[in-house]
Amino acid sequence: MSKEWERLQGEAEALAVTSLACSRLADYISQATGFTLESRFTTNDTLLLNMPADKISDIYIPTWSGGKVQYRSGVWLVFYLSDSTGSVFRTGNILWGGTITGGGYPFGVNPDTNWSLYYNTVRGQIAPLVSIRFSVDSSGIRPSITMQTVARYKTGSTYEQITQSRTVCLRNAN
Repeated sequence: MSKEWERLQGEAEALAVTSLACSRLADYISQATGFTLESRFTTNDTLLLNMPADKISDIYIPTWSGGKVQYRSGVWLVFYLSDSTGSVFRTGNILWGGTITGGGYPFGVNPDTNWSLYYNTVRGQIAPLVSIRFSVDSSGIRPSITMQTVARYKTGSTYEQITQSRTVCLRNAN
């Protein structure tokens, strides 16, 4: 009975972790104007998103440019797995968000210690994700990004895992 309880508890936590990671990243992806996928330790394990530059009351707004309505390029955000340091040069099971400054990627990556998937908690980035991967579909009118998150849990001496995928359209892509 306790082994079954341990399995159910681990499965629920892994499901919550993968679901929350996909949901939170989907919010950013849907608002981005552009993206880049990078491979640090495995193929496409890092997502760079270009967010719109102009906002009013936290709502992104387009500008008139080149004879049409467009979103201007703003700050670049980066999402990746790392350890508790948040270094883009280290592996880990914690999902980090950060910004990219003048040094560009990867040397200009600044992990945001206040960004958290648990909202309002410092350094509460979601763990224990074991992998995250991104892929792109540019065949439609708007590009879309598919993210795949994997979390592992232990039942007795056996490890099992939960995998979730979500595809999100970049609605602000020019």
